Amino acid sequence: MTDYLISGGTSYVPDDGLTAANLIGNNEGLTYNDFLLLPGYIDFPADDVDLTSPLTKKITLKTPFVSSPMDTVTESLMARTMALMGGIGIIHHNMGAKEQASHVHNVKKYEQGFIVDPVVLGPQQTVGDVFRLKDEYSFSGFPITDNG
Repeated sequence: MTDYLISGGTSYVPDDGLTAANLIGNNEGLTYNDFLLLPGYIDFPADDVDLTSPLTKKITLKTPFVSSPMDTVTESLMARTMALMGGIGIIHHNMGAKEQASHVHNVKKYEQGFIVDPVVLGPQQTVGDVFRLKDEYSFSGFPITDNG
């Protein structure tokens, strides 16, 4: 049964290398460097592939993209980006509870297409300031507010 689940129930045997069952079934630890995946023949239509993966007992992902809960990987920006791509970002816990809650709040309140931290100018700024900011940010639409 394990061979059937690992190989997806197909009868394909590679010309070189190992089958998934042979590779995984020998109880050795493997790393990413142990794999070289090459395109090959499949004896089923691609539409039959189901990537649905359970994340928790109550949450199932249709696209299994999950970012690591590491302080160098996932904070609110990564979590928002993962969500926009159909995945999920797990906010790390190497921070205080208030800061972590702030990251979660930033993800949950995010609305695609809204500028959450706009660059604004005040009425005292010049056209030269606009040109300088245009070069710095690569866009030229800056709102003018009373207090800049």
